[in-house]
Amino acid sequence: MDKKKRSVSEKRDRMLGFVTAMPAMILLFVFTVYPVFYLIYYSMFSGSLISAKKTFVGLDNYKELFGSETFRMVLVNTVVYTVLFVSLTMVLAVIIAVWLNGSKHKKLNNMVEGFIFTPHVISMVSVSIVFLWLMDPDTGFLNMVITKLGFAKFPFLSSPSTSMFSLVLVMVWKSVGYYVLLIMAALQTVPSNIYEAAELDSTPKWRVFFKITLPMISPTILFTSVVASIASFKIFDSVNLMTQCGPVDSTNTLVYYIYSFAFRYGKPGMACAAGVILLILVCIMTYVQFGVGKKRVHYQ
Repeated sequence: MDKKKRSVSEKRDRMLGFVTAMPAMILLFVFTVYPVFYLIYYSMFSGSLISAKKTFVGLDNYKELFGSETFRMVLVNTVVYTVLFVSLTMVLAVIIAVWLNGSKHKKLNNMVEGFIFTPHVISMVSVSIVFLWLMDPDTGFLNMVITKLGFAKFPFLSSPSTSMFSLVLVMVWKSVGYYVLLIMAALQTVPSNIYEAAELDSTPKWRVFFKITLPMISPTILFTSVVASIASFKIFDSVNLMTQCGPVDSTNTLVYYIYSFAFRYGKPGMACAAGVILLILVCIMTYVQFGVGKKRVHYQ
């Protein structure tokens, strides 16, 4: 009887778990799984936004994309932006978080935290308008300061050689505060007795940082780097508002390229094919990051 009652209760628990999980499963299928399969399916058709007629073309859209010099440039731009953005953001976030965590000046800490986190909550439209004025090649505030110091004007967003790096600087300024808070939360979970033992042994601070602090917060660093990488691949707002992929396609990224094909050129099939490539690149990047993380991330 006890076994029967136990089996009945286990079945009820399983059924209850299945029923409570069903809404989330349905939402996941409707908004994630189905769109992915439809994206792959539609990428094999040609057509336009005006006409409902579609023609099956197989892999021709992919062949046309990889045969385009512009698309290859877009891929390079996206990778360059991702590497620069993630590298600068992670380095600055770790440095600022460690400094704030070790500082004993609470008022100064609160001011710095507010200063670096505020850009994250400001709309991208406002940030873009402000930096378009700051980085104007002729009348911008930054160039006014540069010329007052005796240097030549810096082109910022108006030159193909500097536009991408300028865009990266804007996005790092806007985003770094969010990652600083995540890393600070991780630093506060590091046991203080480890630092006390290192202090008793007169361990140099640089050694404490590389041998204790970084390994202890490495899971959070991995998480934040993956989140930052995925966010950098999806960059659109700043490109659309500040450069419109110019000058000379120097800031044209994959999401903006998809948007252009879908809504400017009226070729949703090509846009879907580029979207599939974006999905594959994000999956590969995430897999590589977690693969590297298995060897260098310490979870205990």
